[in-house]
Amino acid sequence: MNRHDLKTWPKYFAAVRAGQKRFEIRRNDREFAVGDILVLREFDPATDTYTGQFEERQITFLLSEEDYGGVIHGFVAIGFGDVPTHPTAPAEGALTAKDLAAWHETASANASLRAQEARKVSESYAKSNMSVAADRHGAVADAAEAEASFHAQAARIVSQG
Repeated sequence: MNRHDLKTWPKYFAAVRAGQKRFEIRRNDREFAVGDILVLREFDPATDTYTGQFEERQITFLLSEEDYGGVIHGFVAIGFGDVPTHPTAPAEGALTAKDLAAWHETASANASLRAQEARKVSESYAKSNMSVAADRHGAVADAAEAEASFHAQAARIVSQG
């Protein structure tokens, strides 16, 4: 998972902060990927400075010209949502094996859901003879399945502990 710092003009930044804007159209020059974090930094073009305000969002969907011919060559439409938060870690020494196993079980379930959705999208593109998009989403599904398996195994190991 990568983090991408993006300059964002005030009116667009305000719309993101208000929850009205949940997408970006950007030049695809950073190898954006589902799961990456966008750090949207408010930039005032009138003063040519950053305001110090920022919002973080997680990429949930990507649409490129390979997926849909309406996207301009070299650009990508990025769908994003809130960054998932984890409960605050307990005070030192208070974390139990049961807590850790439950966290891994939740992470496994979330990764499984991501894998299922990516697999559906991949199969849909394959039926449409859009092999590049099918391959890309298939790779996302494979990675999510591997992540789900890892967390499921970790949960079992911790539970047996």
